[in-house]
Amino acid sequence: MFNQNKLIIYITMSFVLMIYPNLAFSKGKIYGNSKTISKDYVKYENCRLRQTLQNIKDGEKDGYKCIYKRQSKEKDITVFQPSAICQKSFKCKQIKQ
Repeated sequence: MFNQNKLIIYITMSFVLMIYPNLAFSKGKIYGNSKTISKDYVKYENCRLRQTLQNIKDGEKDGYKCIYKRQSKEKDITVFQPSAICQKSFKCKQIKQ
């Protein structure tokens, strides 16, 4: 008798949950300020190597400069370094408009 009552309760509960799936899969509530919703995320874009130039300062060679073109057609990025080997591309921060 007791097992029969349990079986009936399980069948009715599963039937109710199948009819009303919103009750079983409802959204969680956030009380107060959420740390992830209010956070400003840094957005990145691809910067690709456009050209490598010699950096000449006071008439002498002072390393190389790698000029990268942004994906969003904004200002170019210039990186100064001692060797002529430049990275082909990297992810750079987007300019806030």
